[in-house]
Amino acid sequence: MKHTQKLVILLLASILIWGCDTKSKKEKEALRAEITKLEEQNNQLLQGNTTMTKSVADYQNALKEIDQQLAAIDDKHELIKAKSTEIKGDANTEEEILLHIEHLHSQMENAKHKINHLNKNMDDLRKENADQHEELHKMDLYINDLANTVLERDSEIVALHDALTVQGIGLAALMQAYGEQALYNEVLLDIINTGFYVAGTTKELKEMGVIGTEGGFIGIGKVKVLSANAPVQFLTPIDIRNTDIIELACKKASLITAHAPESYEFTFDKENNITMLGIANKLKFWQETNYLVIEVIN
Repeated sequence: MKHTQKLVILLLASILIWGCDTKSKKEKEALRAEITKLEEQNNQLLQGNTTMTKSVADYQNALKEIDQQLAAIDDKHELIKAKSTEIKGDANTEEEILLHIEHLHSQMENAKHKINHLNKNMDDLRKENADQHEELHKMDLYINDLANTVLERDSEIVALHDALTVQGIGLAALMQAYGEQALYNEVLLDIINTGFYVAGTTKELKEMGVIGTEGGFIGIGKVKVLSANAPVQFLTPIDIRNTDIIELACKKASLITAHAPESYEFTFDKENNITMLGIANKLKFWQETNYLVIEVIN
């Protein structure tokens, strides 16, 4: 009788172990399939083979998808940390952790490519949806926020790599591959730190379509976003990290866009007949908008 009970217990244990192994195998297969899918999408985004309709609603949905993806990245991060405490020399668990890390990397790369893709197509979206200034402005801000969030997550993942390496998990190849994503980080930093400015008399700015009949900057109220009708060729792109002074061929100038008064100063150079906008505090100056509209008086 005891012998029979032992056999039954062994049989049940074998079934349980087999069931766990089968479940683990299926989960790994699903992860590999998801990694392959993300890699394919990443290649399409990188090569510019992805197209989007010029609809504000579609762009808003795309931003929500990136937001959800970042939440999934946070969950994945926590899962990997939890799994790493179970390893104890278990090759199967280590293989699972490495798969989750690879999946995490693919998710991060996907989020970076999507943000870049949306940002590059915003000008076309503005032209096609000239009446939806408020929504477009919110999307501009949201893209910048997402880019900042991805960069924060990136530093957290590097810290996770270090912690796992200390625990003896062999991440060398994956870490090297992930290091190549630094290129995409530079793209995100460029998105965050690209500003645009335009300067002109009241008449010139109206003719460009930058300001309205009441003198306000077309957008939300007076100061928020560039008019979708303003020709792109009138805008001068600048790197806000390196822009301390903007020289203007005029006697006087004032800002139409909203920038903290204590963050800048106008000075007039009589000898060269130019007005200089000096930006003393870049962080404060650009915190409301990455667009700068200057009204000049000749």
